Amino acid sequence: MSEAPPAAPRRPIHLRRIICEAFEREDGLLDIEALLVDTKPEPARLPTGRSIDANAPIHQMRVRLTVSRDRWIVAAGAYSEERPYPECEGAEAAYSKLVGLRIGPGFGSEVKKLFRGEVGCTHISELISAMASTVFQALWADSEFTDVDPAAPGGKFTPLGACHGLRLDGEVVRTYFPLRRKESSS
Repeated sequence: MSEAPPAAPRRPIHLRRIICEAFEREDGLLDIEALLVDTKPEPARLPTGRSIDANAPIHQMRVRLTVSRDRWIVAAGAYSEERPYPECEGAEAAYSKLVGLRIGPGFGSEVKKLFRGEVGCTHISELISAMASTVFQALWADSEFTDVDPAAPGGKFTPLGACHGLRLDGEVVRTYFPLRRKESSS
């Protein structure tokens, strides 16, 4: 395991926390919930003149996606509990456009297209990417991924080949995914 080198002398000026959680519902669907909170360790003054107390949220936004096990979004909601400007209100409604999308290849690009610029909220949109990754983590842990070709009719998505640790010529694939090992050696 590699450790980060020691940091140069510094002082904290901003903290962004992002938390994503996955829940299995009684109906078999998954709820993926994300929270983004931005704070500053010292009081801050916004361009509008509004003052924010030290460690008080500047942004506090939540998103809930309800997703089927084959990664189709069946419900979506965004909620801003704290926002810096009154004009931010109303951006949340746009995120209902996520319903009907499938989380998989191209999903991130589609999200960027749907919510770019003034249509969406940068902070809420940032959560969507983390939530998509959380869906895969939840399904992987639940053994929903199999050693099949995702392009095959009815084939499930597999993360094999999607990162360094799961590279097709690596030890994990050779040891635990024999179908892929045969595929990559031919």
